[in-house]
Amino acid sequence: KLQFLYFIEMSGGQRTPPSVEEAAETTERTPLSMSYEVNHGRETFTVELEEAGQSNKGTYVKKKKPLSKVVWSKISAMLVAGKCSKPKSPEERTIRIGEEDDDQDYPPNIVRNQKYSVASFIPISLYEQFKYFFNMYFLVVAISQFFPPLQVGFLFTYVAPLAFVVAIALLKEAYDDFQRYLRDKEANSEKYEAYLGGNKWGAIESSEVTVGMIIKLSPNQRIPADCLLLKTTEKDGSFIRTDQLDGETDWKLRIPLSHTQSLSDIEVPECRRVIWAEAPHRQIYEFVGSSKADHCAVESESEPLSLENTLWANCILATGHVLALVIYTGKETRSSMNANQPSSKIGLIDLELNYLSKLLCVLTAFLALLMISFQRFVGEWYISFFRFVLLFSSIIPISLRVNLDMGKAVYSFFIMTDKKIQGVVVRNSNLPEELGRIGYLFSDKTGTLTKNEMEFKKLFTGEDVPRGWLHSDLGEMQVQVSDSFERLSQNEHSGLIRGESDFVHEASKRQMEELSEAVTALAVAHNVTPVVDADTFLKEYQASSPDEVALVKFCESVGMILEYRDRKTMSIRSHSKTIHIKDPMTVSQDKFGHQVTSAKGSSEEYLRWYITMVGNHSFDHEEDINETIQTGIANGGIAVKAECRINYDILLEFPFTSESKRMGIVVRHRDSKEIRLFMKGADTKMAEIVNPTPWLEEECSNLAREGLRTLVFGARTLLEDEFDAFMVKYNKALRSRDPKSAVEKIRVFLEKDLQLVCVTGVEDKLQDDVALTLEHLRKAGIKIWMLTGDKVETATCIARSTRLVAKEGGIFPFDCESARFNWLWDREGMREGWRPGNPIVTEQHALDYLESFEKYVESGSTIGGVTMIIDGKTLEMMLHVKERFVIAAGKATTVVVARCSPTQKAEVVETMKQHLADTKSTIRTSSIGDGGNDVSMILASDVGLGIEGKEGRHASLAADFSLVKFSHCLRLITWHGRNSYKRSARLSQFVIHRGLIISIIQCIFSAIFYFMSVPIYTGWLLVGYSTVYTMFPVFAIVLDEDISEETAYEFPELYSELQKSRCLNIRTFLQWVFKATYQGGTIMLLSIVLFESSFIRIVTMTFTALISTELITVWFEMHSIPWPFVVSELLSVLVYFISFFFIDTLDLQYVSDSSFWWKTGVITAAATFPVTLAKFLERACCESSYSKLKEKSEPWFLSILQKIQRKFSKGGASGGTPSQPLLF
Repeated sequence: KLQFLYFIEMSGGQRTPPSVEEAAETTERTPLSMSYEVNHGRETFTVELEEAGQSNKGTYVKKKKPLSKVVWSKISAMLVAGKCSKPKSPEERTIRIGEEDDDQDYPPNIVRNQKYSVASFIPISLYEQFKYFFNMYFLVVAISQFFPPLQVGFLFTYVAPLAFVVAIALLKEAYDDFQRYLRDKEANSEKYEAYLGGNKWGAIESSEVTVGMIIKLSPNQRIPADCLLLKTTEKDGSFIRTDQLDGETDWKLRIPLSHTQSLSDIEVPECRRVIWAEAPHRQIYEFVGSSKADHCAVESESEPLSLENTLWANCILATGHVLALVIYTGKETRSSMNANQPSSKIGLIDLELNYLSKLLCVLTAFLALLMISFQRFVGEWYISFFRFVLLFSSIIPISLRVNLDMGKAVYSFFIMTDKKIQGVVVRNSNLPEELGRIGYLFSDKTGTLTKNEMEFKKLFTGEDVPRGWLHSDLGEMQVQVSDSFERLSQNEHSGLIRGESDFVHEASKRQMEELSEAVTALAVAHNVTPVVDADTFLKEYQASSPDEVALVKFCESVGMILEYRDRKTMSIRSHSKTIHIKDPMTVSQDKFGHQVTSAKGSSEEYLRWYITMVGNHSFDHEEDINETIQTGIANGGIAVKAECRINYDILLEFPFTSESKRMGIVVRHRDSKEIRLFMKGADTKMAEIVNPTPWLEEECSNLAREGLRTLVFGARTLLEDEFDAFMVKYNKALRSRDPKSAVEKIRVFLEKDLQLVCVTGVEDKLQDDVALTLEHLRKAGIKIWMLTGDKVETATCIARSTRLVAKEGGIFPFDCESARFNWLWDREGMREGWRPGNPIVTEQHALDYLESFEKYVESGSTIGGVTMIIDGKTLEMMLHVKERFVIAAGKATTVVVARCSPTQKAEVVETMKQHLADTKSTIRTSSIGDGGNDVSMILASDVGLGIEGKEGRHASLAADFSLVKFSHCLRLITWHGRNSYKRSARLSQFVIHRGLIISIIQCIFSAIFYFMSVPIYTGWLLVGYSTVYTMFPVFAIVLDEDISEETAYEFPELYSELQKSRCLNIRTFLQWVFKATYQGGTIMLLSIVLFESSFIRIVTMTFTALISTELITVWFEMHSIPWPFVVSELLSVLVYFISFFFIDTLDLQYVSDSSFWWKTGVITAAATFPVTLAKFLERACCESSYSKLKEKSEPWFLSILQKIQRKFSKGGASGGTPSQPLLF
């Protein structure tokens, strides 16, 4: 057999046979000829070869693998990877319409967001609980109590707390995963109508959809898989809503395949066309494919397919009933490939406590080793060692987890019941403390910072001197536009129509003409389609960009109404205007082109026709018409409300792209046959195209400073021959191998000598209090990154309007597109000048740009900092030098990423998280969004915030905290986040202190009594110590407030102190260890000194002093004294003294002895007073102007003492006011 490898080239979506050179290289022979055919699904290459002067023919047929090889490959994959099947890399595919490809192994169309299965829940969730040292330590301790030689107390005291904590965690995980299961089940069981073969259609579930299947979709129905649009009931294509995919709420127009659109629903499955589709990938804005007739190998007869022919999964069909061909399913759909699987999040404070617990374990082992070393390791010393470890196990209190978990629940309750941020839902109660150390906030734009509602604000027209029109000038503009069009009619047909104003100054005339031309350009240069809502019968405008809709609505408000538009025609109607009609006897033609030829009696006939057909009048009876006509003739004329309709034929369109930054449309006026080119685009690109105008750059800069989205419009008239010549070049470019680039090159033949028509400014309405919220967050030390799928220009405008870019700040754009120049902005918002640039296509280019950026930042040429503007393509290259990129981006005050895909959003967050982890930073990341495209970003961040908005609840359900408005995140972070973190930090350290102090007492007791492993406190004393005696006062720390709400809001700079993690670190940990060691040692040693005859008395004395010390210490640690804390203190004291009647180890008779009270009082005072005094002296000696602001942040008694101290310092009563002002 003659065998050789073959290659497949991709060219315009077509399969081509291997080249002669490739075949020669593979077979080491010289091919004479080659042919390619498709024969019943088999790809066959026939090659004629020449060898040793003889001609041989060989045929290679692509066949399926034998079943044995397929089975063996799966077994090998299972053995190697440990899975049932090895993930196969996505492949390109050939699909025949109406034939499902059962031979290919495509993934099932199943939505699965669950983390566990029934079998894996217990092992995986238990692993998640015990993979941290904290829980594992207590598991070992609890198991040890099942062995009698190691028992040192009640089994219940060691097992119950751990079982409680683990059970709560498992129940919570089970509930969350069950909710995900229900949502997945709902999506997978959604019904669709599919073609089942044999001209039969039937209902199937979403999970049963397969590649090659034809399905029917109705309006407002979710698209179950990635599809191609075959047919629609709409004339020019159907609209889809893609907000759950790319975050944009604007409807997108999708075009059906031309060969299938003209067929009936029955004929489509039988059309015998072959669809080739590229391998699935994550890029939601790209698609390459082709369609051709079966058994056809001619390339020219194939139809190229692009993004506008696709229907991506999880988008919503907005208009029309369609037939769609499934091309990708399940994990190969764009939405799935851009989604992240949910993972368990654990707070940084839990990791920090896990690390501290390791240190405490070392301390426990050290004390145990110290005890047995004094015993000189006699006997079974290892059992004694383990018993000592168990005796000192209170150093790592199991109650720490219980208190922290209960504290998290309380914080969540406070958040959800806060009336100032009503509607906030805590979906992950493990992370309230994470809100206290946010350093980076990654935010979506559309629907998060903005309402995605555009409103026209300004219009500039004129040649040498700009004429500005504001939104408040709509009335005047409407009059001038109407007068302008009416004046044109007067000039053409004097005698038929007479305007209300007979004389206009020349300057006013030119102004009217400029305004009329501008409004015409706005009314024509767009891709807006008017549609009628099926329920309300109201007209709506749909377009790919909301600013286009805003401009069309502006035109409507001034009298130019878009009546109809499809891919070939456009009809515009002006507002009706009252005009006076004279006797038409002297007129041969009216302005609508209707001939008036009759003489006698023509006035009445013409007026009747004009009123009923041309005028905007409706009459209920014929008598009303006759009366109107007779009255009009008697008075010398008649008043009629007339409308002017302008009809255009759309000859050519150049859609807007991120590369071209402009769009164009060529139209022919149906009456005058005039051909005109209208263009609009970004000022940077249009400035190179339109004729030079002195005011263009200045006015565009002014609009940019106001945060308005700027568009520049230009126009020119084309000659018929000129346009025909261009169309020859255009059609040739479409047939080239790279039509996109070829069309871009020939556009210059049309885009010349364009007259500047106008400049518009459109405002994207911001969410309530967005600018103020962002300002406070920046003052709090939080850096904002805006990640959006919108254009660079739009993102820049929103960054300015939200004040992400300060008025004195600068902008540094990173450009990767065809432009060879980049610009800088000075502090006034004007371009400082142009500097040469190169597209960022290599890593070296990326490094060069980052170096330039750092130099620009370090130069200090901008007072308000520098904002980095970057697009998705540039970001893709920057992520090749991640570490260098995040270091440079960290020097920017704000980073704006435009044209960012959902996957890139998550990659940016992951990159920053990794950088912070590598640098041992305790700063946390947070992401906020409102659409399905933001879910990956939300899941990737340390704290996910989701907003319930117009784009659905996908982001809200996936987030850790669900918000109603963006402004709610300010209070959530700076108030609730602050309180949660500071309270948990203080609570955890106090619980550790509570365990340490009793362990120190135990250690000294064992040392005094011959280093015996005998507990000093047993039974209910040990159980009650960390529960009923001290639990509630200590837990009342979760009610403490170190500053007031007003102070936190007025001085957001205080939040930045939390990012330094000074509330819980090694320094504060050692302080609490020293405090516990001193207090525990003082209690035990003084009790020994004051010890009397009975052992039970020393237990009573030390335990009472221990409880008193804990209650007094926590009282002095509080910054405020809420009433629940006072109640808990009194109840704890009451419960303790009641327990004297029930616990045998407490001497009730000794309590009645006066020596008990004074000895216990002396011990308690010695244990608490020096610690409190040392704390006061430290604060007094280190007092600063900053500490004055935090007077309430100090414990209540220190605030009083500090006021006294300041009163008598710096000159007596007049002193106390620092001469240096407060700086924030």
